[in-house]
Amino acid sequence: MRTHASIIIASAIVAGALFATTPALALTVTPPGAAPGESVLLHIYAPGAQWGPGVSVELGSAVTAQSVTVIRPDLLLVRASVHPGAGLGPRDIVVRHGETVVNGADAFTVVGSFASGGETQVPLAVNAIVNPGFETGTMSGWIPTTWSVATVNPHTGVYDAYDRGGSGGGGLCLRQNFAPPIDSDDVTAFTFWLRQIDDLGIAQVILFHQNTGVSVGVAFPNQNDTWTFEDFTSLRRPNDLITGCHVCGFGGGTPTPDDSWVDDFVLEVAGATAVEPATWGGIKATWR
Repeated sequence: MRTHASIIIASAIVAGALFATTPALALTVTPPGAAPGESVLLHIYAPGAQWGPGVSVELGSAVTAQSVTVIRPDLLLVRASVHPGAGLGPRDIVVRHGETVVNGADAFTVVGSFASGGETQVPLAVNAIVNPGFETGTMSGWIPTTWSVATVNPHTGVYDAYDRGGSGGGGLCLRQNFAPPIDSDDVTAFTFWLRQIDDLGIAQVILFHQNTGVSVGVAFPNQNDTWTFEDFTSLRRPNDLITGCHVCGFGGGTPTPDDSWVDDFVLEVAGATAVEPATWGGIKATWR
């Protein structure tokens, strides 16, 4: 069974009005369907899309979008329900944002069951961080303050982010905001990689919550100028909305420089189901 549906989309004429023309987009829906009476979390992904607040999703006959969350400008998380007694077969998906309409023909299917045929159900996760490994070669998606893109010994890929530390005029925080906020109960991981030269180096880590304020942690890197995996999933507070995250550089240590590097951020949002024999490595390979 296929695990997604790819549709080529162009501009549409709705109710006699001509909506804005955009370049054709390839839209992917995961999972591609559900059975009558089921509720499902859908990821709708269209590289190059610029979705934002006010976006809406129509899932066709007998399927209702209960909520739509913009994870990234090109990625939506949709809570949907299939009405009991819905007829089996494909449904069109329509995504509306302002005057732009994206129409995916037969993008979602009401099926008898996803559990047939001995297929394995695997949780599907997406990374909500924009430009998580700085592989755009820019600080796109981030509020960098004193941070900049670097190519010196990145953890993976070609680029990482660098701060020269407080003793060199840096030491401030690298931040990313999430608009709209992300449901904290959907977040299953918040991790990144850190490298510092100073043997006494530390880094402040914060998750910002809309209702309960900030949760703060302190990262301690390895003392041999090597990359350290930092896991701060515990900063997530339940029953809240996450509005941003940041990591601060270091200043004040002696005698070595206060430089910091970070790479490969992950804020994992999970909940949908991929229906295929799959591995976590294969799923995470789609994050970037």
